[in-house]
Amino acid sequence: MISALQSPQSLLRESIPSCLKDAESLCLKVRRFVKEAGLPELCFPVELLARECLTNGVIHGNGNCADKSISLSLSIGRKWIRLEVSDEGAGFRRPRHGQQSLDTTRSSGRGLQLCSLYAERVQFNRRGNRITLWIRKGLPIGKDIYKMAAYVLKQEGQQGLVTLKGDLTAIVVPDLQADLKQMLSNGARELVFDLSNSGMLDSSGMGLLIAAANSLAPQGGKIRVTNVGADIFRLLQSMRLTARLNVSATA
Repeated sequence: MISALQSPQSLLRESIPSCLKDAESLCLKVRRFVKEAGLPELCFPVELLARECLTNGVIHGNGNCADKSISLSLSIGRKWIRLEVSDEGAGFRRPRHGQQSLDTTRSSGRGLQLCSLYAERVQFNRRGNRITLWIRKGLPIGKDIYKMAAYVLKQEGQQGLVTLKGDLTAIVVPDLQADLKQMLSNGARELVFDLSNSGMLDSSGMGLLIAAANSLAPQGGKIRVTNVGADIFRLLQSMRLTARLNVSATA
C-alpha cells in the first residue's frame, strides 16, 4: 500500500484560472520543477499527467469558466512523486474498473487511461473533482523535453505536411484543427505529421491525430506520424495506436 508522502523534499503548489493558456504555463513550470529536482527521466510522465489533469479540469470540470480556478500540488519525496489537481466543478462518476477499453477510433476519452498507464495509484475524492496520483521515482521512462509548441504547414497536391516545432498538446490543438480542416478542403488526402521536435504528446494531441485519420478514411486517405521519439512511441504503443496512425520512430 502507498502511504501519504511524509516530509517532501520539494513542493510546487499553485492555483490558476480555468484557461488552457494558464494551464500550459503551469505545465512548463512542472517540467522545470521536476528537472531542477534532479529527475530529468521523469519529466515526460509527470508533465503528461499534469497536462491531462489540468486540461480535464479546465474543459470538463470547470467548463472553460475563467472565473473558476484549478489547483495543483506536486510534491517529491524519497520514493514517490505525488500529484494532486482539483477543480471547482460538480465532479464526475468514475467508470468502474474494466469499463474503459482502448478504442483506437475514438478521438477523446483517454485521460484516465494515461493516468493508469503512468501512475502507480490513482485516487479521486468522493465528489469527483479532485484527483491524486502517485508516480514511483524509479519509473524507467521519460527524458528531457523541448520548447513550447508551434507548427508549419505545407501542401503539395494531395499531400499535406505538418511539421511540429514543439509539443503536440491541448494548447495548439484548436488552431491546428482549423488549419487541417482547410487542408482537407483543399484536396489533401494524406497528412504527414513530423514530430522530430516534439517531446510531449497528450490525449488532446492523440485525439487530433485520430480525428484526422477518421476524416481521411472514407476517402481512402491516411495519415502518417513520423520521426517519433522514444517516449511518445512507447506511449502510442501502449495505447495501441502505432498501426492505426502509421507511426515511425526517429531513425
